[in-house]
Amino acid sequence: MTVPSPSSAAPEGVTLVITERVRPSRVDAYELWARRVHALLAEHSGFLGLHVLRDPSGPVPEYITLLRFASQEALDAWRINPAYAAALRELPDLTASDVDYREARGLEAWFDRPARTPAPPLWKNVLVGFVGVYPLILLFTYLCGFFTRGWPWWAAILPSAFLATLFLNWPVLPLLSRALRGWLYPRQRP
Repeated sequence: MTVPSPSSAAPEGVTLVITERVRPSRVDAYELWARRVHALLAEHSGFLGLHVLRDPSGPVPEYITLLRFASQEALDAWRINPAYAAALRELPDLTASDVDYREARGLEAWFDRPARTPAPPLWKNVLVGFVGVYPLILLFTYLCGFFTRGWPWWAAILPSAFLATLFLNWPVLPLLSRALRGWLYPRQRP
């Protein structure tokens, strides 16, 4: 699920990565709870957007939620929000284990998983990043070329580099990480 960004701020700031393992009998109740929390987030100043990755295939469904905030201050304000604190008191009844919270900056949120699952090797991160960025660079270099003709080469690159970075961070890498999740995070054999 993706909630549209209420702000036009650049995709900088901080991402809170939350991993929750939900009791199988409580999945529906958890999803209702999550929708209520997401509605609260949409009203929070400094909230940029969220992305939820679901893995219902295991014996205990796992949800990884990435919450993007414009600044550390916006995230800190969210953490002390009374409505959020009240919602967190309901969470232990829905989850099968402790919830893992981790802060990330930039693109690391899409690749680095909590300790429970090893992070993919660097070569996989680089390959996915390349697969995401190369078509964007081609597209934006072509589109921006009409406006940057006659600019110095280093200046002509700036618009396409900015746009490629913007689109890579949101939505290209989230979509690629979801599509390639089985390859990035293969199940460990016992």
